[in-house]
Amino acid sequence: MIIPFADWFPLLMIGITFSCFGLLKIYGFRRNIVGGGGKPYSCRLIGTCPTWSKQTNFMVRAIFLSIGLLAFAILGSLFLRAALL
Repeated sequence: MIIPFADWFPLLMIGITFSCFGLLKIYGFRRNIVGGGGKPYSCRLIGTCPTWSKQTNFMVRAIFLSIGLLAFAILGSLFLRAALL
């Protein structure tokens, strides 16, 4: 069975985008990169926000990563269901 492009492509893009952002945020956390205003774009992208609490910075990383992985899980179940039919 062929899965329509409109069914799997948005899930793939959401999974790639949010997983990459989540992994970049984890990389920035491990390297102690601090973002915020007046910093280069790369530091703002991967760094932690200095005005947020540690819990909020953690939740941003967790939400980005969980959205990306959930989209991949839905995509995998879609392809698995199509393969079994």
